[in-house]
Amino acid sequence: MASQEKSVPFRKNRKATKLSQRLGVAGASCVLDVMINDRPALVRDSAAFIVFLERIWKARDIDATLVWEELDERIRLADELRANGIRPYKGGRFRSTKLP
Repeated sequence: MASQEKSVPFRKNRKATKLSQRLGVAGASCVLDVMINDRPALVRDSAAFIVFLERIWKARDIDATLVWEELDERIRLADELRANGIRPYKGGRFRSTKLP
């Protein structure tokens, strides 16, 4: 069951909205870079994407270290499953939303 804190939506914020639009553009640029196989551009645009994402977290008072710790835990879980010969797959026995 979701906690009360998680179910409360953020108030609209012009800064976060602008950052979200810029994040979307950076994400779309990453997709385009992959499609045209432009590795240097993908590196630059991926960095921009992460910067905008971190700015949104800051605008919404979300501690970036918590997000990075969550990602590290998901990677650790995936590595542990692989090391045990378990291949997680959608609809399977070891399905998890915690996998990268």
